[in-house]
Amino acid sequence: CIIDATTMLLVLVPVLLPTVAALGIDPVYFGVLIVINITIGLVTPPYGLLLFVLAALTKIPLREIIAECWELIGALVVSLALMVAFPDLVLWLPRLFGYVR
Repeated sequence: CIIDATTMLLVLVPVLLPTVAALGIDPVYFGVLIVINITIGLVTPPYGLLLFVLAALTKIPLREIIAECWELIGALVVSLALMVAFPDLVLWLPRLFGYVR
């Protein structure tokens, strides 16, 4: 089943947001985490939709694209782990501008 990012956001956010609010998790933090998770899903083989789009646009074989994308996937997973471990990494800029308390 291949679902694009917009569909995933439109389906998941309304379902999960009440639970997130009840748990006291900041909605900005939740939004960043869900976008990073969806990005990882869109570039992870075998169902990485963005990989198929990139292969079609550039005429580069999918095998070559997958071989080169592991560094990106690793960086995304490490950044997601850091964001989960240290939520202030996500929230310091919104706090600086007064969007989050």
